[in-house]
Amino acid sequence: MSGEQQTKEKSVKLADIFQCTRCGYCCQGETTVSLDADDQQRMMDKLGLNREEISRQYWRITGKVVQMQIREHHCIFYDEESGCSVHEGRPWRCGQWPLHPSIIADENNFQTIRSSCPGINQEISYETFCAIFKQLLDGDGRLIC
Repeated sequence: MSGEQQTKEKSVKLADIFQCTRCGYCCQGETTVSLDADDQQRMMDKLGLNREEISRQYWRITGKVVQMQIREHHCIFYDEESGCSVHEGRPWRCGQWPLHPSIIADENNFQTIRSSCPGINQEISYETFCAIFKQLLDGDGRLIC
């Protein structure tokens, strides 16, 4: 029986393919994600700051693009001991990672991401992973971890 057939026979859950270890690997680097209007509002609500304050302290704004600032080679909200300090107010793209739809489109994407993310289930095949992931995706093709 294929992995896809097996997943159709039982209820699937996110933990079948991913359990975040809060390692922070995805928070590191010299780039960060762009924040859409909903992300910006969620972050302002979480931090209890107005747009001007949060823009000055935490965001990098270039034209119409709003991103989180980078500090010491990682997202400004990442703390080595506690992880994301704005976890409930994080951008949807951060909540999506590492379960980005591109992982379904190309097995190489899956292998690359799985090798860098200890939260991805290392015991299942790519086919089983994809079958479960497809079932978990919502109508917009988004899955927040």
